Amino acid sequence: MSEGVTHRELRDINTEFSRLNLLLELCLLIHEVKSLTVDLEDSHRQMMTVVQEKLSGGKRLEDAKLDEMMNNLKAIR
Repeated sequence: MSEGVTHRELRDINTEFSRLNLLLELCLLIHEVKSLTVDLEDSHRQMMTVVQEKLSGGKRLEDAKLDEMMNNLKAIR
């Protein structure tokens, strides 16, 4: 299946899936906070805002940065 796909293209696809997973996690967390009316610490709210801004910034994010942000969101849960 990946016969005509380069290593770089596969890496880019993997990075995009990581970005989409992070976006989904952020959306789910925002929904849960709103629906459960959870009062988050300011640092957690700020972290969520930073993740949202980075995802909407249009710049390519490195895999390590995506993983770091995912771990930060998971820590909020």
